[in-house]
Amino acid sequence: MQSNSFPIEIAGYLSFRSLRDDDLQQDRVYREYSGSLFLSKTLNRWRFHAEFNANSAPGYDGNGIFLLPQRPSLGVKLDSAFVNYTFSDSLQVEAGYVFIPTYWREHRYQSTTLTVDDPLIDQNVFPTALKGGMVHGDRYFGDGGISYMVYGGLDQQTEFQAGRAGLKTEGARAVGGKLIVHLPNKQFFDTLDVAVHVLRRYPSVQDRDDIYGTELIARKWRVEVLAEFAHASLDIVRGSRTYIRQGFYIQPSYRITRKLFAVARYDRVDHDSRFADESSQTRQSAGLTFRPIPAVSVKLEADRYDRQVGQPAYYGFTTGLVFFYHKP
Repeated sequence: MQSNSFPIEIAGYLSFRSLRDDDLQQDRVYREYSGSLFLSKTLNRWRFHAEFNANSAPGYDGNGIFLLPQRPSLGVKLDSAFVNYTFSDSLQVEAGYVFIPTYWREHRYQSTTLTVDDPLIDQNVFPTALKGGMVHGDRYFGDGGISYMVYGGLDQQTEFQAGRAGLKTEGARAVGGKLIVHLPNKQFFDTLDVAVHVLRRYPSVQDRDDIYGTELIARKWRVEVLAEFAHASLDIVRGSRTYIRQGFYIQPSYRITRKLFAVARYDRVDHDSRFADESSQTRQSAGLTFRPIPAVSVKLEADRYDRQVGQPAYYGFTTGLVFFYHKP
């Protein structure tokens, strides 16, 4: 019998984002149009996967390898490409160009996130992607279990920069690991996951960067709380760090109806501990996400930004429209 299924799984999303703010009394608008294409193929224990993204504001997202010469209004990138072999649920091996497994990097897709904008710590503390390999797996025991990732290779940037446009792509040696504990608390939570993530980078033979993070995912009934914290001790020479970069966010959400969600988030990032007043940013946001059908998301969000300590805050309004497509 001939199968009607397409030989390659095709998915992706089309996204529009608009950010408007009163940046120090100047009315400013930012718009982004993007399209993502995911190609996957599973052959027995092998899985091949690649993600491509075309973006009208390529400097906004530091992730990815440019496939065409960068233009101010267009960037075409390879975001991820890997092959995965499954020995068992508890032992899988992956190699290629893969995301550093922070929560937001692995779940950053506009078709699934409830917020329009990404957290401030995203792309600013942990590197975004890695050219190398990863061993990972899951093991469950009744209502609980663990998930783990151990990885190594060359990460995406050699130096951390405060501005996303300054990200480097030559790569630094990196090795890291993450452990997620799925706590058996079904009598109190539907989901309660706690994670610890550690990464060591070697930008040169003289110095290194030590980075760690923690994550929390808690769900109960219609309520979910998502939180991440990341801390980096940078340019460590002979055991002494030059400066610290760190940040966190906490994001509660509530499912009002099957199609309507309310979400809020508090963000903070401190780019450089040597200049704390000038390099600290905070943001408070609240909004709604409406999904009239599963493939469509409409997002509205109000934001308050504090770019520097002691400077006037400014306010913004963001909107997003996302269409997800899938060809199995």
